[in-house]
Amino acid sequence: MRSARLISVLGAALVAACSSDTPAGGPTGAGDLGLSGSPVVESASGGYHFTTDPRFFGIPVDNRLTFDASRHEDGSLSGRFNYEQGAFGERFIFRGSVTCFQIHDTPVLQDWPDIPATSANRAKWGGLIEYSNDPTLPAGGYIWFNSIDNGEGAGAPPDLSSISGFGNEAANEAFCASVAPPNPLFGPHPVSGNIQVRP
Repeated sequence: MRSARLISVLGAALVAACSSDTPAGGPTGAGDLGLSGSPVVESASGGYHFTTDPRFFGIPVDNRLTFDASRHEDGSLSGRFNYEQGAFGERFIFRGSVTCFQIHDTPVLQDWPDIPATSANRAKWGGLIEYSNDPTLPAGGYIWFNSIDNGEGAGAPPDLSSISGFGNEAANEAFCASVAPPNPLFGPHPVSGNIQVRP
């Protein structure tokens, strides 16, 4: 088993314990129309990069993610994601469509005690993997994240992201629906880039 693949498998194991070649689309705003023709009532989007602390996998792991997720007035969801994970000179790519999305409050987090609790700034989202170049996590599975918007400007705390979770459709839906804060086993990590959550 290749070392970088072990990282993805470890991510899947942590979860158990607790198609297009184009990247994900850009941000969508309230009032936009999705494929359903229904106005967007809440959305989240991001384009960001982070490297995991070596304490998580024993080595730093590079993560690059773009996503957009929208909930429409008729209750339907739309959105896309493109996630790349790299280590040991290998890069694994996962692309697909958003199938679950909820906005939640963020409490004071264990590893970020100086960031105050904030309302409606955390997008829990996930979706169907439609393309994967990792044979241990093929298309047809699901992937999910916490993406936390801590505001804009030089004085704002960093935006944060969990590492990816992997599993089946039921686990994906349960993840999005749960108000539970991010599991410290998954981070969250400070990101370079931007996350926007629009309740």
